Amino acid sequence: MSAITFVIPAFNAAATLEATVLSIFDQNFSPGDHVIIVNDASTDRTLPIAQTLVRRYAPHLALITNETNQGCPASRNIGIGRATTPLIMNLDADNILLPQSITALRTGLVAAEADVAAFATYKYFIEDPRFITHFWHCRPGMFTLADLLAGHINPGPGGNFLYTKQSWERIGGYWEYGKGLHEAWGFTLKQLAAGARIAIVPNTAYLHRHGHASLFATESKKKAEEYTLTRKMIEPYLDRLEPDDRLYIEQTPAWYELLSKRPLRLRGSALGHTGHMERTWYGYYLTMRQFLRLRF
Repeated sequence: MSAITFVIPAFNAAATLEATVLSIFDQNFSPGDHVIIVNDASTDRTLPIAQTLVRRYAPHLALITNETNQGCPASRNIGIGRATTPLIMNLDADNILLPQSITALRTGLVAAEADVAAFATYKYFIEDPRFITHFWHCRPGMFTLADLLAGHINPGPGGNFLYTKQSWERIGGYWEYGKGLHEAWGFTLKQLAAGARIAIVPNTAYLHRHGHASLFATESKKKAEEYTLTRKMIEPYLDRLEPDDRLYIEQTPAWYELLSKRPLRLRGSALGHTGHMERTWYGYYLTMRQFLRLRF
């Protein structure tokens, strides 16, 4: 089966990078696979940790270090550009793969004759992956452009998926807008708009860290930048939308934030489908604790 290069952009990821890499080599690495870490001019201990991992897993792991901070999408493009395998696995430096989950994705991609294979479930955690706060359950099967525009619970925002390098080349890679705000969603939009086949593989999952000072968490607080970037991403495809939805975007800077409440429709097509969220008892406990802290 086709070999994979796991590409991991890492900026100030000293606290999480090792666990991410270990999750690859723990029952997710096959002969012929490769791992590339792109250290994006980190200012913490990301570089020495990455160098230690390279020594441990050489020759299967390589390290690229950017002299200046390029941002997450540019770092992804740099890493993918160095890859020599036909398949690319996107993996953020703070997320964790479950054992043998990549085998399931690779099998699902081939079976569906797809360009991209995505996990069906996101298991969200804060620090300890044994304590899940909530799940995102995406709808298994073929994922369409209409589905991406129907809400947020789908593979687009997360971006941790497997795809052919050829599909990355076909669309010119990731948009290098800013440091990486919504870059995974924009990449998914480009793929689908170009006709890529995306399969959400049933009975698959990975562990998605949240609630810490990640690049996304930091950048998403910059609302003016968020509005500018998401408008730039949707701009080339406005003519594919129903006229009233196009007008709505032009009049509503926060349209992306409101996508789950106000989905968009493709011209002449039915509204797409989105997944659903499931909160755990631990998630409810944390929510209540936060409420009580703010209330009293």
